[in-house]
Amino acid sequence: MPLLLRVNQLRNIIWSSCPVMLQMQHAGLPSGKLLGPRSYEKRHFTTRVQTLETAVMDTTTTGLGSCNSGIQQLKLQRTSEHGQCATILVFDIETTGFLDKSNNNRIVELALRDLSGGKNSTFETLINPEMDIPTFVEKVHKISTKMVRRHDIPRFGDVLPLLLAFVQSRQTPGKPVIWVAHRAKAFDAPFLAREFDRCSVQMPTDWLFVDSVCLARKLPNMPKSSDGKKHLVNLEALRKHYGIRMEGSAHRAMQDVTTLCQVFQKITFDLNLSYEGLMNDATKSSAFSKVS
Repeated sequence: MPLLLRVNQLRNIIWSSCPVMLQMQHAGLPSGKLLGPRSYEKRHFTTRVQTLETAVMDTTTTGLGSCNSGIQQLKLQRTSEHGQCATILVFDIETTGFLDKSNNNRIVELALRDLSGGKNSTFETLINPEMDIPTFVEKVHKISTKMVRRHDIPRFGDVLPLLLAFVQSRQTPGKPVIWVAHRAKAFDAPFLAREFDRCSVQMPTDWLFVDSVCLARKLPNMPKSSDGKKHLVNLEALRKHYGIRMEGSAHRAMQDVTTLCQVFQKITFDLNLSYEGLMNDATKSSAFSKVS
């Protein structure tokens, strides 16, 4: 279970773990400044968010955690001696609705896990979307308006400096960061980019995004839909295909991340993917962001 911390404590831990302060320029913010603990609005957030309807402690809160014991460290082969050793982050988001032209929907939960494992290899948080969550969406991910529209739940702008610092603390200097999500191209990456755009922040240029759906479509012998025309490549179908046990509720960010970590490891093995092969399937962050 992730270590539950107050956001201001989490902030200090992340910065103390970084060898240098994260420069604003790296985040696409005005140069000449440092993104330090005092560089954004001081607000105290509780990280133990209680589900009001059930009075059960919600474990998906802002915090850092160690790698799940059931998830092995991912080791991809290199096709050359100087092959890239990128940081691979598996991530998932939950939102107030679909990605559409209205640009109104917001992220309500974010979770990610570094597949290199080790201490503080996960990051997860609920996010205040500053809007209500429709009932039909709440039924999917079980995150209600009452859970997130609270003064002690951080907005995306509050989470952003922590997210950037966390990623940098996991990144190998001079190497890219590969973000992996199921439907990354069509949903997760564009949604994340929109939140960056709202904050007038450019996503780092060394961030790359890989869609595990695109990789899954290359797999042989995948089960087909009832009409026999399409291969089933949704996360649940892949989980069952690989015989992966699911614990907890689907469609919560960290649970889906945990499932995808195991699915992604199976996919890369079946496709015999190398770092170079994964990089070839990646999309640059600039393809999703409007801020430059």
